[in-house]
Amino acid sequence: KQQMKDIFIELCLTVPVRLSNLLPYLPALMDPLVSALNGSNTLIAQGLRTLELCIDNLQPNFFYDKIEPVRAELIQSLWQTLQNSSENDNNAKTAFRVLGKCGARNRKTLQDAPKLEYVHPDATAASVLVWFPNCNYPVKSLP
Repeated sequence: KQQMKDIFIELCLTVPVRLSNLLPYLPALMDPLVSALNGSNTLIAQGLRTLELCIDNLQPNFFYDKIEPVRAELIQSLWQTLQNSSENDNNAKTAFRVLGKCGARNRKTLQDAPKLEYVHPDATAASVLVWFPNCNYPVKSLP
């Protein structure tokens, strides 16, 4: 089933079409694009290429209105690509470039609650005491 989904995503992103002919269907392309950015390295590369093409050739206000329903997931996927990268990873370099081209719009997702995982610290791990002004006690660590 996952293999069929990957083939469908790849078809959506690689079918040769002029960008002007694709404009009415751009909102339908956004879900496969987000899925590609969460997929294998080849799908990530293809998704980044498609996203960069749209950012470079479309008016920002028009394009960002089209990606609004998936904006948070899209930016999270780009940040995830950066986080899971190695030193010479071309996908990470492209993701970084795309985030830069998004400008301040990529930081709007910082208002959304991040998807964080709590990792229980080891007994030997370093710790930091945090004090807030007008507070008489330090913040206690979570159990």
